[in-house]
Amino acid sequence: MKGGTSNNPWKAMINYVAEIISEKTELEKSEILDSLEVPPDSNLGDLATTVSFQLAKIQKRNPAVIAGEIVQYLEEESEKSGFIDHIESKGPYINIFFDKGWVSSFVVSCVEHFKSDYGKSDEYKGLRALIEFPAVNPSKPWHIGHTRNAVIGDTLGKILDAVGYEVIRLDYINDLGLQIAQITWKLMMDGEPNSIEEKYDHFIGKIYVDVQKAFEKFDNIEREVREVARKLEDLSSPESKQSIEMVTKCVRAQYQTAYRLGIYHDYQVWESPIAHSGLLKIAKEMMLQCGNVVKLQEGEKAGCVVAKLDSMDEFKGMKDPNKVLFRSDGTRTYTGADIALQLWKFGVFEDPFRYQIFETQPNGENVLRTSLEGAKGGIGKVDVVFNVIGAAQAHPQKLVYSILDLLGYEKESKNSHHIAYELVGLEDEDFSGRKGTWIGYSCDAVLDKAKELAKDEVSKRNKEWNTEQISKVAEQVAVGALRYFMLNASPDRKITFRWKDALDFNGDAAPYLQYSYARATRILEKAENKEIPEPDCSLLTALQEYELIKAIAKLPEEILEVARGMKKNVWGTGFTSNRITSYCYNLATLFSKFYDSCPVLKAKPEMMAARLELVRVFRTVMSNCLTLLGIPIIERM
Repeated sequence: MKGGTSNNPWKAMINYVAEIISEKTELEKSEILDSLEVPPDSNLGDLATTVSFQLAKIQKRNPAVIAGEIVQYLEEESEKSGFIDHIESKGPYINIFFDKGWVSSFVVSCVEHFKSDYGKSDEYKGLRALIEFPAVNPSKPWHIGHTRNAVIGDTLGKILDAVGYEVIRLDYINDLGLQIAQITWKLMMDGEPNSIEEKYDHFIGKIYVDVQKAFEKFDNIEREVREVARKLEDLSSPESKQSIEMVTKCVRAQYQTAYRLGIYHDYQVWESPIAHSGLLKIAKEMMLQCGNVVKLQEGEKAGCVVAKLDSMDEFKGMKDPNKVLFRSDGTRTYTGADIALQLWKFGVFEDPFRYQIFETQPNGENVLRTSLEGAKGGIGKVDVVFNVIGAAQAHPQKLVYSILDLLGYEKESKNSHHIAYELVGLEDEDFSGRKGTWIGYSCDAVLDKAKELAKDEVSKRNKEWNTEQISKVAEQVAVGALRYFMLNASPDRKITFRWKDALDFNGDAAPYLQYSYARATRILEKAENKEIPEPDCSLLTALQEYELIKAIAKLPEEILEVARGMKKNVWGTGFTSNRITSYCYNLATLFSKFYDSCPVLKAKPEMMAARLELVRVFRTVMSNCLTLLGIPIIERM
């Protein structure tokens, strides 16, 4: 194996081993790759293989003898390449030891070549993915449960970007329905104050809590609110105009929270234009062209458009297999609307919407909203759709995808994914917009408290800093801590929110990663005035150096494994965001061990140069990791 560069050095090294074994045996390279594994103890080698067992079945010979022959061949090849240091066999098991100096030089050159693109790949290049998240009702601020949805969706987008997808980020704004009608009723009854001191989404959220209590207590209020809900469908009505103004201001306030977290969108699909755009009519006509969707002529569901689920094996034996998609009065059910929207996301039919700029985001990009006025355009065709929705919606989501299959859209069904996540709860109760249990635990409140706690720590470490510097870094620490907390558990695991866990500034938390980056930056700054020879990274052979190098080599494959591992299961599609947080934490820990064991600035010139190069590539890789997780990069803490 010769030098050069690769944006996946670990995979390149493994492939090389598989190729040279394949040349000597009757096995395909893919079979050999399956037999390769990383030993649990580095003293047992960098790679191990049980390929001799597979060959023994074919050749009817002793696997230990076969292992000896493979070792001999690999040793001959290692002399040509310089990549393999030596090989050992223990009976039928083969342990492969890489040349540490060669690997160190190779990996460092790879990172230095690709820099901020290190870790990225084009495995999914040419594919377009749409992600819908977080779809928070515009009737309250984001609480920390909504934050988990938003952070998962945003990080999923970053990972898909990194493996080659073109990613479209979509938010669903439900500006109709009972919650909006209740708030609209209250605002029309009392009027909106001329001056609102608090953030608008918090103001609206408290109104919703108050009106919900009255709605449940007094029948006349319920009747009035339902009449408002009916009038919201008429876009020219005073109620609709009041609602649109309120929803617009609430969403803009919610997006201020999103921007604090570094979260941005490309499109918003609003509920109100859906009924008036012709989307539902188009989808309904398409569905009726399928023999498994019919309009019933008799029975209690007469006049309803239904999906005949008993034509699918998983639904056979149901007492009533007719799932209503559109009621007899023409209104759609949630399932019918969700199917229509899913078909629209895939670009199955011509986009009936027009688009307006909702606002220009801090990243300089416009977020567009669906409308009945404005320019034509839209998302276009996509290859895969990810809906980030709570795990409680697993059955409705699966039903939508099953009916897509029933309609003949097998490819769209296969490529529809429910990124299911468990909710975030308090220690004593779950969050409720109606009960107002989010108050004090909104995303804004959590970030503000985290920032105050971070200020204490940052000011202790940087006594010479002014208030503005401390505040800026404290905000970055707070954002990182909250994002990491939301990603560091598998999405299918429920999180109980505790301040001591979310705001842990030491150990397995974002500040630890941010500090490791800042420490590397500081080392490089101190070396700026030193005379440093040309680095020879083949000198990086100490245990702590080599373990760090190997971890750096594995980043691209770690990212790809998250993307490849997104397979459907009973409750949704798996997304192992915690695999990346675990990798980053391990990387920071290995850097700390290296720093403690291997002097950098006090080493002899040749060794100092090599170790500074390792510090530099670590800093690049940690920067790429933090960017992938959406955690702010801090130059000094």
